[in-house]
This record gives sequence, C-alpha cells and structure tokens, in this order.
Amino acid sequence: MHGSDKASDFLTSPSEHWQRLKWDGTYALRMMKTNWAFTLLAVVTLALGVGANTAIFSVVHALILRSLPYKDSARIVIVRQQFSKVNVADRLFSVPEIKDYRDQNHTLEDMAEVTSMQYILLGRETSERVQTGVVSANYFDLFGIKPIMGRGFLASDDEHGAPPVMLLSYEYWQKSQHGDSSIVGKTFTMNDKVHTVIGVLPPVPQYPRENDVYITTAADPLRSSNMAISTRGHHMMRVFARLKPGVSLAEANSDLAVIASRLEREHPQSYPSQVGYHTLALSLQEQLTRTARPTLWVLSIAALLVLLISCANVANFMLARLSKRGMELTVRSALGASKARLFQQLFTESALLGLVAAALGVLFAFASNKLLVQFVARLSPRASEITIDGPVLLFADKNVQDLF
Repeated sequence: MHGSDKASDFLTSPSEHWQRLKWDGTYALRMMKTNWAFTLLAVVTLALGVGANTAIFSVVHALILRSLPYKDSARIVIVRQQFSKVNVADRLFSVPEIKDYRDQNHTLEDMAEVTSMQYILLGRETSERVQTGVVSANYFDLFGIKPIMGRGFLASDDEHGAPPVMLLSYEYWQKSQHGDSSIVGKTFTMNDKVHTVIGVLPPVPQYPRENDVYITTAADPLRSSNMAISTRGHHMMRVFARLKPGVSLAEANSDLAVIASRLEREHPQSYPSQVGYHTLALSLQEQLTRTARPTLWVLSIAALLVLLISCANVANFMLARLSKRGMELTVRSALGASKARLFQQLFTESALLGLVAAALGVLFAFASNKLLVQFVARLSPRASEITIDGPVLLFADKNVQDLF
C-alpha cells in the first residue's frame, strides 16, 4: 500500500504527486474492471443525465443565449401591421405601405422587403421547382450578409427593366449545383426570363424561411406587376428594418404609431377605425424564439431533474459499495495510509468514473443533435444553428465538475 502518516500528504513534490496520481489512477481502473457491473450502471446513469443536459443546453445556447449571426443583430427588427380589434396580428405589407413607412419614418436606418414563391427553374437537363426568395436589393445589406462568391444585389438590379439576376443559397449551391466553383455567370430560365447567377450566399440561417435562390423584386412577375405596385390592398411582402444607432425599440414604435395614425386618417377605406390599425417593430431575435421559449424552459427543467436523479442514484450506489470496502480501508489505514491519502484514492476513483460518464454523455448529445434540430425546427427557424460547440462542451465540463 502506498500511504503516509504525514499530515502534509498533498504538499509533496510535483514528481511524487504525479506518481501518486498514476498509482491512484491505475488502482481505480483495476477497481472499475473488477466491479464492472457497478461501473456500467454508474456510467450509464450519469451519462444519461450529462448527455440530456448537454443536448438541451445546446438548444438554449443556440436559440436564446447566442446573438443572431448578423451584423449588429440587436438592431434588426421585424415590422408588423396589426388589426388588434379583429385579432389580426401579422398582416403583410403592400408596396404603397412599404413606401409610406420608408419615406416617413425617422428612427429606422433601413427597410427591406421579402416574400417567398415557388417557381420552376430551367437550365439543367430537367426542370426543378425551387423555393425563391423575392427581396429588395438592400435586403442582404440590411443583415450584413456578403456573398462568398460573386457579388450581392445592387440598387440598379432592382430597377424596372434591369437584366434579371439571381443569388444562390449555400445549401442549394452545394446540393443541386454540386458546389460548382464556376457557377457565377451561368444562366437559368425562370418565369420566361433568363437569370444570371451573380453570387453564392454564405451558410447563414435564412429568415423568415429557407430559400433555394433569391431574385430582386423587379424580376418577380407578381411583385413588379402594376397591380402590386399601385394597389394599397395587395398585401404580399414582409418587412425587416434596422434601427438607427442609439434608437430604442420604444422610440421606433412611437415613430411608427404616428405614421399609422396618419395613414388611418388619409386612407380610411383601407384602415377602418373599428379594426384598430397599428404597426409595431419587434426584436427579430425575440420573435424567432418566442414560440420555442416555453418548451425549452420545460425541457431544461426536465433535463436538470434527470441529472439530479442520476447523481442521487449513483451516490447511493457508491455509498453502498463503500460500505462493502470497510475492511479494505481499515487495512490500508493500519498500514500507514492517512485519511488524506484514502480520500485522494476515493476521489480519483469517483473522478475517473465521472470523466468516463461525461465522455459518454457528450457522445449521447452529439448523437441526439440531429433529432433535436428536427424537433426544434417546428418551433423556430433558428434550429439550423444548434451545434455541440465550445461553449456547450464547457457547459458539459461544468456539469462534470458539479458532480464532485
């Protein structure tokens, strides 16, 4: 037995301390192998608790704790028209309405519009139905997104009669165009118009939905029609905006309220007083996780309870096992091992058990990541951002430390 009756067991030289750790580790491994049934039960129990907490934290971190992957994302808002008295919480914008709010506001640095259509794309051996984002030319500039190949939309691309151009999403470029490095400059036919590919977007989340390709509003036959441009009641676009530096959400909403009241007076046929018309700017980050938040907090509490129950069960297992090792510890003490050395040995065994369980728990979290993404996709468009990354692994490490 490797013991000492000195009170300074932990104040040995570094080489002696390292040697003791090696002895304790070797002995701990031998004990784990000898008592393999207990080891398996304890490791699996702890791994389930650590894995569940790590997996759920990866969702909380991606959706709630981490900022949107855009430039100054806290300033990006989604603008919504509402008829509060008739329970219409999200009415799309018409082109004249977008022009009114863009021209008359004093708190928004920029406004961009977007909608999504399904069109048939020609240019390969077979036709292909693609989800097409129809956006104003400044849409990606508002989010601070720069293409990884080619260029983005220019204001001239969105002018009436401009040659149709197209941006590809990263996912579509990889899957349908096989990552063709010479894709910029190639042409595809859509809506009887030849569109030239001018760039490929980076792999960032797309809001409000995933699209395969993007075109400008001028190239879309519906958005560029005379009816869409001139009719206030033709609602088809969503609007995103960026607050001016130093402007709060409350200030922006006060500004929008003034414009809404003015429109209500000037166009009473479009905004009857009995419907309660108003317009709100809402934090994009808050809105993207609003539906998911209650579910996430319930899952977080459930995962924490699983970890606590796992720890309690393993603690009981270890106490029961320790009671059977009374004779062994008594003999080691009689041979000169101090209480500090006995504690160090038992701690090493527990730590090694916890590390094995943590490693298995992280593997469990990685294995469940795909299922979590599919589940969360029903609640938030940010599901694609869920990953087991550095902060999540640090959280898993903190879980392991809390076990001791």
